Amino acid sequence: MDTIAYYLTHPSALIYVTANALMYPVIILELVLLVFSVFEAGRFTVEMSMRRHRRSLPALRDLTDAARKALAGGDPEGAIAHLGEAVGTSGYGKRFAGRLTPEHMGRAHIVKLLDDTESEVRRRLERTRMLVRLGPILGLMGTLIPISPALVGLAQGDVQTLSDNLVVAFSTTVVGLLIGAIGYVISTVRERKYLQDISDIEYALEITEL
Repeated sequence: MDTIAYYLTHPSALIYVTANALMYPVIILELVLLVFSVFEAGRFTVEMSMRRHRRSLPALRDLTDAARKALAGGDPEGAIAHLGEAVGTSGYGKRFAGRLTPEHMGRAHIVKLLDDTESEVRRRLERTRMLVRLGPILGLMGTLIPISPALVGLAQGDVQTLSDNLVVAFSTTVVGLLIGAIGYVISTVRERKYLQDISDIEYALEITEL
């Protein structure tokens, strides 16, 4: 009861204890995000290596025109094959083309497939955009939390406590910024590639008149 009464009468002490209690959860979460960012960087490298084929607008135009003619001629299988060649060189274009079926070539179904593909793109980008925000936030928290005990150690002449806490503070800052940098690079490049995929799909559908 005395402890509770003390914290109720000294809210600054309660804030101090709460902040210190967050130290280990912040460090653990930052390490988890670091592992996730390295994993995501590996996936990004593999993903970009699979996009070796350079996009060709003339080829895209010719293949989608062939798809339009096949569809007009009553050959939905041929139209799907041409669309697959047109947009299938990219990651999400390949997924979109793989979901097309001769039985569901109506406008409503095509629009739904496109919406689902765009939703997948947003979900993929959200993962790395989260790193851009959370990395520096956790790094800043990991910097500020040890400052209080470091100042207490300085006031008491405890150089060891001061140095230990400053090491933790600066280390968490560096790791947090590293996480944010990895997330930013991946998100920027992926967004450009994915928007091009969606643009190619929309162009192919417009030419094919679906």
